[in-house]
Amino acid sequence: MRCMIAVIALVLVSLALAQEAPPGMVEFKPPASDEILFNPGMGLYLQYPPLDCKPDEWFMRICDIAYYRLDWSDVNPEAGKYTFDEYFGPKFDFWVKQCGKRVAFRVMCESMHSRGQVTPQWVFDQGVPGVQHTALNGKAQTDPVFWDDRYLDVQCEFIRKLGEYLCERERSLGKPGLEFVDIGSIGEWGEMHLARWTPQQLAETGYTEAKYVAAYRRVIDEHVRAFPHTRIFLNVGGQNRLTINDYAAIHGVNFRQDGLNPSGASYDCGEWLYKPYARRGVVCNFEFHSGYQEMLQKHWDVKTTIEKGLSAPISYLNTNLFGGGSYRQAPAEAQEMLRDAARRIGFRFTLVSLKHPPRLRLFATLPSRLPLLTTWRNDGVAPCYRSYALKWTLVAPDGKAVVEQLDYPPTPTTLWWPGEEQQVGTVLRLPAGLAAGNYTLRVAMVDPEAKQTIRLPLRDRTEAGDYPLLQLPGVASQAANATVHENGFEFAPELAGWAGVDGIKLSLSNTEPKSGVSCMLLEGTAGQVWNYAQTRLKAAAVPYGLYRLSGWMLVEKIEPATKPPYLKLATNGADGKWITNFSTNQYDLRQPGTWQRLETTAELPPNAATLDLAVEKGDNTTPVTLRLRLDDVKVELLEAP
Repeated sequence: MRCMIAVIALVLVSLALAQEAPPGMVEFKPPASDEILFNPGMGLYLQYPPLDCKPDEWFMRICDIAYYRLDWSDVNPEAGKYTFDEYFGPKFDFWVKQCGKRVAFRVMCESMHSRGQVTPQWVFDQGVPGVQHTALNGKAQTDPVFWDDRYLDVQCEFIRKLGEYLCERERSLGKPGLEFVDIGSIGEWGEMHLARWTPQQLAETGYTEAKYVAAYRRVIDEHVRAFPHTRIFLNVGGQNRLTINDYAAIHGVNFRQDGLNPSGASYDCGEWLYKPYARRGVVCNFEFHSGYQEMLQKHWDVKTTIEKGLSAPISYLNTNLFGGGSYRQAPAEAQEMLRDAARRIGFRFTLVSLKHPPRLRLFATLPSRLPLLTTWRNDGVAPCYRSYALKWTLVAPDGKAVVEQLDYPPTPTTLWWPGEEQQVGTVLRLPAGLAAGNYTLRVAMVDPEAKQTIRLPLRDRTEAGDYPLLQLPGVASQAANATVHENGFEFAPELAGWAGVDGIKLSLSNTEPKSGVSCMLLEGTAGQVWNYAQTRLKAAAVPYGLYRLSGWMLVEKIEPATKPPYLKLATNGADGKWITNFSTNQYDLRQPGTWQRLETTAELPPNAATLDLAVEKGDNTTPVTLRLRLDDVKVELLEAP
C-alpha cells in the first residue's frame, strides 16, 4: 500500500510542477542617466580653486575634488614648527565640511614658479647641501641636493609629520575627504626631472643614476608608511625611469603625468606605461600641458587633446585648462568638453539589462524565489580598483523592505574592463506568507567595508543610494508538494528506475532497514566508473529552485576503503547534457556498519531540465568491492520561483 501511495503522490507532484513551471523570463532595459558620477577613486579635479566657490557654478557640478600645490616652506617654516592646520584647515573646512567634496595636494621642494624659497632655509642652515637657481620671477632660490642622505633624513621626517596630521593614524583612518597625495620630494615641481640643474651642478653634488633611484625609493617608502589609508601618486618619467615607476607600482603607489597635448601626454606614458599597469591595479592620472588660451595660441585642438587623454585608462584628470578664479571665465565650448570628460572618466557601471519573471509567485507556507539575471557594462575609460557588491531590495506595497540581499559578483568589479559586458545572476529568497500586490525591485552598488554607495547611471536615486528599477506583481499561488522524489524501498516496484553499474547488483533487503520493512542493497564490484547506481527523477527540474537531497546509508563492506561513498544530485539541460552536480557529505568509514544520514542542498541553474540521483563512488579509476544499504532517500523542493 505504501508503494502505491508513493507512486500516486509522485505522479501528482509531477503534474503540479508541469502546470506551475516557472514562467519565462522577460527582459527589462532600464533607461540610463547621463549624469556625472562622483564616485570614490576617480573624477576630474580643480586646480587651485578659490574658497568662495558656489554650488551652482559650472565647474562645481563637474568636479568634486579640489587640488593644491604648496611649498614645503609654507607649512614647515622653522625646524620643528608645522603650520599644517593653518594651511589645510580652511581648505578641508570649506571643501569637505561645507561642500561635501574632496581635497588633494602636493608639497613641492623645488619650483621655478614659486615666489620665494621652496625648501625652507632652516634645512640648509642645518647642513643640507644646496645649489643656486633662479626662479621665473628673477629671484634666487636654493634647491636641495635630493640624493644627499642629509636631505632625505629631514624630508622623510617632514613626510612622517604630515602623515600624522592628515591620516589621523591614532584612529587608523585617513583624514575624511583626503582623496590623494602627490609625491613632491624630488625634482622640479616634484615631477621627476631636474630642468634647471646644469651638468656641472650634477657633477659637483655627486649625482649618479643609482643615487637618484635610491633617493626616490626612499621617499616612496616613506610616503607609503605615512599615508597607509590614502592614495598616493608619483609623477612618472620616461622609459629610462621605468625602474622607479615599477618600484612605486609594486608598493601600491599610482601614476600621474602632465604634458597632455593633442599627441598625448609626456613620454607617451598613456600607451607604454598606463595601459599595462592599469591592469595591475595602478590608478592613472593626467594633467594638461597648457592652459586653454595658451593651447589655442599654439593651435592645439583642445577636443583632440581630451580625447587623447581619455584613450588611456585614466581615473583622474586635472582641469588645469583653467585655474583659480579663471574657471569663471571659461567659454561654453570648453565647459562642455570638460563636462563630457567628467561623464567618461574612471569607471561607469551601466546596467544594460535585467531578466526576471513577469510576476512573483507568493506561497502561504513555502518560501518563494525571484531569479534575476543582469548584464552590466563598464562605459568608463578605466578599471575600477575596489571590489564592490550588489545590494538588492524588494519593497512591499506598504513601502517596507521584505528582502535585502548582498551579492558579490563572481567576476569582481576590479575585472570589469572598459567596454566589456558582465553577466551577474542571483536569486532573491522571498519569505512565505507575503501579501499579493505590486512589489518594487531596487538595486545599489556598495562598498561594504567603507560603507559607501556607488553612483550608477540610473535614474531616481534614493537618499539611501539605491535605484528603483521596476514593479513586479505578486500573485498568490498554490504551492506544490515539497517532496518531488521519495524511496522507502519497501516493495519491489520502488526499485524501478534504479540501475546498478556493471558488477553491482540491486535488491531489496529486510535485514535491519533504517525504517519500515526493507531497504535497497547494493553489492558487487564496480570498475572504472563514477557511481554504483543511479536513477532519473520523474519530476521535471525547476530552474532556480532550491532542493534538498537526503538519505540514509550503511556500509557493511568496502575494499579498498579509500573513497567513502555518498549521494549526488546531478542536473541536466533540455538537450540531455550534464550541467553540474550537488553532493552530500561522505559516509564516515571510521564507523562502518552504522546508519548515517547524508544530506545536501542544491540551487539549480537556470537551464536545468532533469535531475539524476546517484550513489557515488568518488573516482573512476579504482575498482571497488562493496556491500552497501540505502534507505529513506528523499528529494524535496524547498523554495520555488
